[in-house]
This record gives sequence, structure tokens and C-alpha cells, in this order.
Amino acid sequence: MTRPSEDRHGADGTQADVTPTPGEKSNKSDRFSKIMTAVGFMNWLRLIALGILLVSCVAVVVPLVSQGFTPALLTVPTALVLLLSMCIKIFVMRSFRQKIAWYVIDSVFLALFTVFSGWNDESIVSSNSYSYLSYLCYLSVFTEFYLSSPTLRDSGIMFACNLVIYTVIYGVGAGINHEFATAFDITSRYFVALIVLTLHFIMFGFAMTVSRKNRQIEANMRELEESRNELLRAYDKLEEATVIEERNRISKEIHDTAGHSLTTVIMQTEAAKLLVDKDPEEAKRRISAANLQAKTCLEQMRMSVHLLSGRHENTTLKEYLEGILEETADGTGLTIRSKIDDIKLNDEAERFLANTLREGIANGIRHGNSTAFLFELKDKGNYVEFLLSDNGTGADMKTFKEGFGLSGMRAKAESLGGMIHFSSEKDEGFEILLSLPSGVKRQEGKHEDKS
Repeated sequence: MTRPSEDRHGADGTQADVTPTPGEKSNKSDRFSKIMTAVGFMNWLRLIALGILLVSCVAVVVPLVSQGFTPALLTVPTALVLLLSMCIKIFVMRSFRQKIAWYVIDSVFLALFTVFSGWNDESIVSSNSYSYLSYLCYLSVFTEFYLSSPTLRDSGIMFACNLVIYTVIYGVGAGINHEFATAFDITSRYFVALIVLTLHFIMFGFAMTVSRKNRQIEANMRELEESRNELLRAYDKLEEATVIEERNRISKEIHDTAGHSLTTVIMQTEAAKLLVDKDPEEAKRRISAANLQAKTCLEQMRMSVHLLSGRHENTTLKEYLEGILEETADGTGLTIRSKIDDIKLNDEAERFLANTLREGIANGIRHGNSTAFLFELKDKGNYVEFLLSDNGTGADMKTFKEGFGLSGMRAKAESLGGMIHFSSEKDEGFEILLSLPSGVKRQEGKHEDKS
């Protein structure tokens, strides 16, 4: 099994340390720094808004205090409430829901402060403090609201409500003081305030919308990173379980096939020792069979080592099977005819066919005294056909019992979705006919990982 991400296993297949690399730590640190920088910047904006509110209130209150007790009595408490509200929202309250009541208080006291800040004997509309300083207070309070508001809709509601209040107060003040004669000045001054407040809303609304989107993207990225790490951990566990399962399978295969082969070699050599004087020819055949069985065992061990080390053989199935036949013929003097189609099968099916070929030849020599074999491997389209027959003494199928090797062949064939059939007649040799479905064929462009 392979994955596109970094390898988290050691050379021995054990799980390696999954501690984040310096690069991963750096990326997380950068993201954290960006978040903290954004939060810090907004807090600085809140402090600036508080400073502007403080300066504006002082600039309005000080001249009014000099006018007497009544203007100061009306304006100073209102300014103090606005400043207190701003401080509580910045330094005490953390969530927007907690601040809602204070925003309502802000709207009320902003309206009062707007009225009281224009206190003089002439006009609340023509007052310079009213014209300029009063809506600086609006800008300060709105700034903190926009920075805390979770949605643009909430910001718009706050802006609209206070704009209506501001407009009503402005118009009522003009009517009370009979200043409609100076409508041009009143309208110009009002629209200056309107434009400034509107631009302020648009600027902060756009900026906070972008900021919220960025925070959402950052949150999604963190979730994706956490999901990725969870997937990697799950993959590590799956890969480890797969490695253990594969090793257990190979161990069982070594135990079943190689162990059986070595037992057969011992039995053949022991029998050859007993027959070397009585029947030299039979002893030679026994030794040849033992030699072939030993080679089969060695090849099986090599295949298992190849699987464990993850190395791949640079040979096709046809070349591999032809090599087995040539090696067998050279070592025993047997006559072997073959016809092998060039077929690409998956690794498990290829191992099974190679083992079946070796086991079938070894059985023919050992049990049937065979001297010639015919082997065919054909691609039938919907299935693959394997045929191995010999000229040995054969067997009576009525009394024939499958041994360990043949029963293992049948079980393996069925596990691959195929069928195997053994046939023989007395003195007519033995035949193995195996069929495997097309599903065992290797797909073009796909390579299996044997590790």
C-alpha cells in the first residue's frame, strides 16, 4: 500500500514517530500568528475608537461646563455613560450577545448626547460641536459595534436605527429653533454627516465581511488539517494491520508449503538410502524427486523473501513459468512440452500458478514415476485455463484421496473464485485442470504493491 503523503514508517515496517516536523510546526505557528495579528489589530482599532470618543466628549463637554450648571448637568453624565459603556464592551464583555444591552444604551445616550451637545442660547443646529464632534461620537461607537458584529446584517440594522434617530433629532432641533430659513446650511451639514457615517459603514462593513470570511477560511483550514491528521493516523493503523496480516499470511504459506516440501525431501532421501542397493533406478528417481522438491522449497522461500523485502521480479509470468520448466528439465532429465500464453495476472494468482506447477511436477515424479509432462496456460477471455498432464502410472480415482498438496490447491483455487479438477486412469497418467476467472488478470496501467 502506498500513499501520496510522507512516509511515517521506518525501514523495518514499524510505525515511526508522528511528531510534527519543523515545517509543520512553522505552518501552524504562522497561522496562529495571523490569527493573533488580526485579533490584535481589531483590539487596537477599538482602543483608537475609545480614544476618539474620549477626545470628542471632552471637546464637547468642556465648553458647555463653562456655560453654567445646567449644560454640564445634562452633558457630563451622558458622556460618562458612553465612555463607561465603551470601556465595558472593550475590556469586560467578550461575546456579541453580552454587548447587545450596552448597544441599546449607546443608541439612547448617543441621542441624548446629540441633543445636549448643541446646548446654547442660539441654536443646537448651528453649534460647531453639534455639527462635527457629535457624529465623531457616533463613528466611535459604530466602529466598536462593527468590529464585534457577527454579520453585516446586524451592522446594517445598527447603522439604520441610529441614522433615523440622528435624522429625527436633527430635524426636530431645526424645527424647534425655527431654522428652516437656513435650510441650505442645515441640509448641507446634515448630508456631510450622512455621507461620513455611510462611508464609515461601507468601509467597515466591507472590511469586516472580508475579515469574517478569512476567519472562516482559517477555521476550515484548521478543520481540514485536523481531519487530515486523523486520516493519516487511521491510515497508519490500517497500514500496520495490513503489514501484520501479510506477514502472517506469508508465515503460514512458508509453514504449509515449505514445511511440507522439506518433509517430503527427507522422506524421499530416506527411501533412496534403503533402495540404493536393491533398486538403483528407483533410488535415482527418488533422489531426483527430492532434488526437485528441494528446489521448489527454495524457490518458495525466495518468493516469500521477495514479498517481505518489497522487491519485484522483472520477469513476465510466461518467462517465470518457462524458467521453472527449464530448471526442472535440466535437473531431472524430464521431457516437458509447453504452450504458455503471455498473460498478466495479479501477484496472488501468479504465485498460485507457479506453486501449482511445481507441486504438480513433483507429485508426478514422486507418485507416478513420470518422465514426460505437458503444460499449457491459455487465456480463454472470460477465464484462464491451466493444464498439466504427465505419462505416469496414474491412479484409480475411485479410491483416490487428495493429499495435503492437492487439497491445498483446491482450497486456494476456490479462494480465487476458480475451480480445479483432478483426473486419472490406471497407467494413463495424471491431469490437473485449473480454471481461474478473468478477475485475476492484472489491469493495464495498475501496479500492485507487494510490501
